[in-house]
Parts: sequence; structure tokens; C-alpha cells
Amino acid sequence: MRKMTEKEFRAYSLTSNLYHLIVEVGTPLAIFALFNTLFSILDTIMASHLGTIDVSTVAYMAQLRMILNAIGSGLVTGSMILINRSYGAGESAKAHELMNSLFRLMAIITLVFLALIPFVPLILKVISTPEEFIAEGTPYFRILIAATAVNFLNLIYINVEKSRGNTKTIMMLNIITMVIKLILSAFFIYVLEKGIVYIALATLITYSLFALYSLIHLFDKRSIFSLDLPLAFKARRDDEKRLVRISYPVAVEDSAFSLGKVVVNALASSYGAEMIGALGISNNICGIPSNFENGFSDASSSIVSQNYGAGKYKRAVDAYKANIVITLVACLIAMCAIYILDEPLIRVFATSRDGLNPDFMSMIGKIFIYDSISCIGIAINGAGMDFLLGLGKTKITLLLNFLKIFVLRIPVLFILQLFIEDGATALGVMMMISNCGIAIPTTIISLSVARKLIAKEENNSIVQK
Repeated sequence: MRKMTEKEFRAYSLTSNLYHLIVEVGTPLAIFALFNTLFSILDTIMASHLGTIDVSTVAYMAQLRMILNAIGSGLVTGSMILINRSYGAGESAKAHELMNSLFRLMAIITLVFLALIPFVPLILKVISTPEEFIAEGTPYFRILIAATAVNFLNLIYINVEKSRGNTKTIMMLNIITMVIKLILSAFFIYVLEKGIVYIALATLITYSLFALYSLIHLFDKRSIFSLDLPLAFKARRDDEKRLVRISYPVAVEDSAFSLGKVVVNALASSYGAEMIGALGISNNICGIPSNFENGFSDASSSIVSQNYGAGKYKRAVDAYKANIVITLVACLIAMCAIYILDEPLIRVFATSRDGLNPDFMSMIGKIFIYDSISCIGIAINGAGMDFLLGLGKTKITLLLNFLKIFVLRIPVLFILQLFIEDGATALGVMMMISNCGIAIPTTIISLSVARKLIAKEENNSIVQK
């Protein structure tokens, strides 16, 4: 079946059955997210093979990298709200102009990130990184910063293809990229017997290959979303201000979310450095259902934005309702899978070159018992957050994420530490409370916004008559 043109997909997004549309566009994203999680798990298994301190270092540095990545991904995600809105409204020239303003902003951020690389040891000391992580973590994190900067170009391309409805392309490209990365990582760890620095190097190599592919396709002049260098490097202050204004809450909320994880890791380290690794591993396993269901929510965000731009407010609300049903079904299917596979997965993670570590396995298992329940809350919360995001309500999503981290997670962990002696249990309960608890205010706010949108469309219909 041939790909739809950008004009054809716009019409399809605005008129087709929403359940079918979200499943069709979201399934490749969900499959990609599933593979991404599985490959991330395999990556962590390789780090586990080196030892518990190595895997804990990887888990710790991953959160720091996510803070940096959130700045670029937040700008791309927020900017695509306005770009999709113009695309949905049929304003092709404006969408093209906004797209190239985004390219310019991302180029500036990339240069800033690359300038941070020499200062990594100072950064790690300032944020009180455990001494066990600094020696090998410094070169590892330096390479991760470079990989993150390179990957910003890929984030733009992925979001462009998502807006076009070409999610099968995204799925195939990312799976190919992850297979290459896995092969390289396995070669470095098991054949050359190198350390975690080479896992980061494998990431940089594969992101760079993907970036070359992305760059070639972003220069397609036939596309509304194409890169036009004269246009990209011509400053348009009004457009850039609009993009930054709608994007900064997304970047701040993602950075704060990752920062919150760093704080949680610091609290977890009071139980020993291995507890950070155990929490990270549990999060990876629970990421199988949560990332799978988020693939559908991710697709719905663009659909909501495009329909909102076209003035189809009730259809945007219906997309939110359909997304709740689809993500919950996806969540339940994936949760059944992880409950079947949890014990063998945990056993693999707890096995290193020195053999099985029963204490480490017990830590992971205790966190997982409660952490896995979070997946239901993540599904409901994700549907609401992507609905609000698609409407451009980025300040509301920022507030909700702050509530999740700085009210329902970090303070809750402080309280739990007073009453629950076992660290693994306290961490698991914290994850359950924060991920399920935040779904309540998110749903209340989403339903309130939905009612206002429906009333707005009804009033518009009356005025037109």
C-alpha cells in the first residue's frame, strides 16, 4: 500500500474513523516503543554483565542524559503543536516557515550541548554524583552528550514523519538503528570485553548513521516540512518566540521529571549504590507496557492538534476518548506479558560475570511488585497529557508533571522512608502512588477542557447559522 501524500493524510486525519486512525497510526509507534524498551533492556543486561556498579552507573547517567534530551525533545514536541495546527488548517506556507524556525533553534541548542562536554567532571561533582560512578561515568557521559546532540536531528525527522502519518517508516528505521546498536554493544562487551564507555560509543555511532538518513530526507523540497537553509538561518523573532513560548513548558516539565528521577536516585543511594540499579531495572521492565501504550497516545497528540487547527473541536475530544480505550486495552495486554516474564527477566539482570546475585534479584523483585501496578495509571494519565499537549496546553502539562514529581513522588518517598524500613519496598510503593495518583487530576482537567471545547464548537455552529 502506497504512502499517502501530505494533503491526503491531512484529509484522512480530519475525517476517518478515530479508533481506526489511532490504531493505524499508533500501532507502528507502539511496536517501535516496545522494541525500544526491549533493546534498552538488552543494553542494561550487557551493563549488568559487567557488574552491579556498572549497571547502576548506566542507570544514574541515563537520568542525567534525559535532562539534557528533554530540552531538545521539549522544543521539538512543543513546536510541532503549532506546526501541526497550521498543517491541519491548510496553512502550508506558515507550517513550512515554522518548521525552519525550529531547525534554527535546534542548531543553536546542539552547539551549546557540544560546548558542555569539557566540563562533565565538574558537572558530575556539582550534582553530588556518587564517587563510585564518576571514574567510568565521566567518559561515558561525555559520549552520551554528543549522542544526544546528534539525535536532535533525528527527533525532528521522527516528528515530521509522525505528522505525515508515516509511522511505519519510523518503526522500521528505529528498529534497524537499534539492531545495529545492539550488535555493536554486544561486540564491544562480549567480544572485545570493553566497559560501559563502549555502550555509549555504540549509541553515538548508530545515532550518527540515523542522522545522515534524516538529513537527506529533510531536504525533500516537495514537503511542507522540508529544511530550507536560507529560510532556516534567517532569524524570524516572532516565529521563534511563538515556538519557545509554547515549547518551554514541555522542555521544563521533561527536564524536571528527569531531575526528579536524579533526586530519587540520590535518595535511593542511601540504601546503597546497587539500589539505584535495582530501581532502574524495575523501571525498564515496567517500561514494556507503559511505552507500548504511550505509542498510541503519541499518535493521538498529532491527530488532536491537526483537528483542533481545522476547527474540529468535538472530533479532537473524541480522539481523546478513543485514546483512553485503546491505551487501556494495550496496557492490559502488555501487563499480562510482563507478569509471565518477570522472574526470568529479573534473574538475567541480577546475573553478572560473577554469577547470580540473590540480594540484587530480591531488590529488583520487591520494587517491581508495586512498580508494575503503575502501568494502569500511566495509561490513563498519558491519554490526558497527550490530549492537553495536542491542544497546546503546555503550561497545564508542566503543572501536572511538577505535581507528579515534587508532590506525589519525592515528598512521598521521604514519608515512606520514615515508616518502611525496606528500601526496595519504599521505592516500589512510591512509584505506584505517583504514577497512579497523577492520573486523577489529569483526567479531571482533561474532561473539563473537553467540555469547554464541545461548547465552543456548538456556539460556533449557532453563530454560523
